[in-house]
Amino acid sequence: MLSRLAVLIGSVTALNDRPIIGVFTEPLGVELSKLGDNHYNQTYIAASYVRFAESAGARVVPVHFDASDDDLKTLFGQINGLIFPGGGTSFSKGTRFREAAQLLLNLALAANDQGDPFPIHGTCLGFQLLHSLVADDESVLCVRCYKTEGTPLPLNFTTDARKSKLFSEMPPALYKALGTDKITENSHSSGVNSSAYSKSKKLADFFEVLSTNEDTDANEFVSTVEAKHYPISASQWHPEKNNFEWGKIGKTYGYEAIPHSADAVLLSQYMANDFVNRARHSEHRFKTTEDESRALIYNVPAVPDPQGYFAEVYLWQDREGKMIAHTPSVIV
Repeated sequence: MLSRLAVLIGSVTALNDRPIIGVFTEPLGVELSKLGDNHYNQTYIAASYVRFAESAGARVVPVHFDASDDDLKTLFGQINGLIFPGGGTSFSKGTRFREAAQLLLNLALAANDQGDPFPIHGTCLGFQLLHSLVADDESVLCVRCYKTEGTPLPLNFTTDARKSKLFSEMPPALYKALGTDKITENSHSSGVNSSAYSKSKKLADFFEVLSTNEDTDANEFVSTVEAKHYPISASQWHPEKNNFEWGKIGKTYGYEAIPHSADAVLLSQYMANDFVNRARHSEHRFKTTEDESRALIYNVPAVPDPQGYFAEVYLWQDREGKMIAHTPSVIV
């Protein structure tokens, strides 16, 4: 496979100091009373993911899951990296959300194999989505197996973590804190048990497990991974929340669920810097500055989250002005 060599070759080119990150949209769980529980007419991005990328010197473009394949392919050639964020969206086979994510992942893999570096990071739901897509098997997820409703945790590093691409450049003091202090926020009822890697050769061949954790009932889950041959990473925990979310989560920790210590802030910044630095190797560009300006998130105002979970969100009607049929997900 050419992927590793291609990334190394691509890395010697001039860096792109104006990287643009795509953030994947999701259906918003706001009921339209006349239609019932399963119909929604808005999509969203939590503002914390946008600010996460911006904090490392990138700009952001929304990547609409309900856009056409042709539009997604065109946009892929104009952005320099992609974030699959957390949320509560179903990505069962046959959903447009999954189909669009699969298309983008395939484009990224093909680009990297051809010497065109393109990074992806998945957080929480995005972590689970990447595992399901890579394995081509939804059963790698343990659905509703975990109790981590706003649970701050240290990481249990594997022996591969310190030499990994993701953590090898982390300052020793921060790496120590990440392994001993509760500076990662976890909010998920589903996840991936380590046993999924022994059952799925596709997962084991693609990802290196860098850390695991346990929920409050001592149920183990994989918490950080990186691709062995691609600039792709994923965390079940939320690096964006430490610096950009301040709400109350769950009944146990409440306002203490999201860590805001000095080390937690450094962790969030480190993860943002690492991802955006990967994106600096991408040479994708918009054809014109006018096209670029029209696509940027700056054209949409951030508003208070109507569900009250995030500090702020960006909202859109679905791309064709139609209602989005959506089944509330068991994957959080």
